Amino acid sequence: MSQTQGLFVRRINNLAFYLLFVAAVGLIGWLSTRYEAQWDWTAGGRNSLSEPSISLLQRLEGPLSIKCFAPENALLRDPIRELIGRYRRYSDKVELAFINPDLEPDLARKLGITVAGELMLEYQGRSETLTDLNEESITNAIQRLALGGERWVGFLAGHGERAVEGQANFDLGDFGRELERKGYHVRPLNLAETPDIPANINLLVIPGPRAELMAGEVAILNRYLEQGGNLLWLLDPGPLYGLEPLADALGLKVLPGTVVDVNAYALGIKDPAVALITAYPEHPAVGSLSQVSLFPHAAGLEAKAPEGWESTALLETLDRTWNETGPLSGQIQHDEGTGEKAGPLAIAYLFDRHVKEKGQRVLAIGDGDFLSNAFLGNGGNLNLGVNLIRWLTGDERLLNIPAKTAPDLSLEISQIAGAILAFGFLMVMPLALFGTGFLIWWRRRNR
Repeated sequence: MSQTQGLFVRRINNLAFYLLFVAAVGLIGWLSTRYEAQWDWTAGGRNSLSEPSISLLQRLEGPLSIKCFAPENALLRDPIRELIGRYRRYSDKVELAFINPDLEPDLARKLGITVAGELMLEYQGRSETLTDLNEESITNAIQRLALGGERWVGFLAGHGERAVEGQANFDLGDFGRELERKGYHVRPLNLAETPDIPANINLLVIPGPRAELMAGEVAILNRYLEQGGNLLWLLDPGPLYGLEPLADALGLKVLPGTVVDVNAYALGIKDPAVALITAYPEHPAVGSLSQVSLFPHAAGLEAKAPEGWESTALLETLDRTWNETGPLSGQIQHDEGTGEKAGPLAIAYLFDRHVKEKGQRVLAIGDGDFLSNAFLGNGGNLNLGVNLIRWLTGDERLLNIPAKTAPDLSLEISQIAGAILAFGFLMVMPLALFGTGFLIWWRRRNR
């Protein structure tokens, strides 16, 4: 083969190589649009889902719709898209859509969306909103929606109570509808028409009666308590309207007067009888909450649980609060001489015990207005109410999502090691590069 022919062959080979290389790159690019493969090499796999989340996704029986209410802002939407993308990689039933609340304010207002980036999850006719955007919150919300089942919450009626289906400011209609959206069934219970609490009731709510209960009705409530029924009792300042035996059975005492909280003035609240709850104890019922809750016209509580019961003060007011026994007008000040106690005051007590090898949970709150139509949207009232219902109904079959640790995000070294690294990068490395360059120049100069 002549030199010319050899040169031609080499050029053909080079051309074929470049053409094949470009074709291979293009093929890889095309395949990347059709198939996806990811590997998470971070410590603890913090950029991928845990096994409990994956297992839950594999059990979904229908589409899971996730709507994110966020403006057109990549800094806000992209992290949410990446987080939900982890779920979509393991299930084609997960759907994500973004809605700009600025363009659809009526929809956001109707659904109770208040935070940019808030999620609404919908599954089999049930829905739930989330503001905590992490794997644990999202996975447990999916599980609550997937649990379904018949979970009934009965609301005592017939004595001027706040009606669970009512529309007045005093009533609990908005809260009742929110519970139904989260998969609960709610119904009013008039004990004058029902000889006993139905067996399918998971939780009975006493929403502040304003008329005396008959002795037979009180007996029904006592029997329900003795048999291990879960109970939420929303009290108000003033008389108990025949429910004294129920309070005695729990060792519960209602302080006279109305809780006054001067701290509320800092938030622009002019009514001195609005108590603020700014911190929550580490308890499953409230431990995940962080928003301030407002309790208008609340009663202070004390409890000494009888034998067999355990009691816990769940919600306590701030300092500079007391139970005002006088008129809530004009100049108001704390007066110990009239039996007024200085805060912090407990306004909610938990009682729990085991009856017939089953856990029983009772919660007494010295206020029902915080769940009323007029106040439900204030602060964290809605989230607090929903969390309390979940705990009281025993709806705690939530997945234990392991915390994703990140030990590789920081480097801790001693001062000596830091000095050595600094000397190496600032002195040794530049001198080595300079010396290498000078040696190459010297050798070429002396060829």
